[in-house]
Amino acid sequence: MGVGWGTSADKHRIPREDALYAIANAVGSEEVQGLPGEVTTVYVGHPHAQTDRYIEVVTAAIPPRRLRIFHVSELTDIYRHLVPKEDQ
Repeated sequence: MGVGWGTSADKHRIPREDALYAIANAVGSEEVQGLPGEVTTVYVGHPHAQTDRYIEVVTAAIPPRRLRIFHVSELTDIYRHLVPKEDQ
């Protein structure tokens, strides 16, 4: 699967490696409404293994095998419900 980055993904200056780690090790995820023909998913996870903080990463899966990452930021209240209660 090819991975592309939207210009807005770098807006909050979170390293791309941290975003990929959060996706691969997400503690929660949820499909959200996106563009027609795409599957848009929010992932919440740690940016690396040595922290308790969380980030949110929003991606769009574009058929047949492309993933566009277009939002990466510190966790907001909008997606805090994706963090397991025992970790809050």
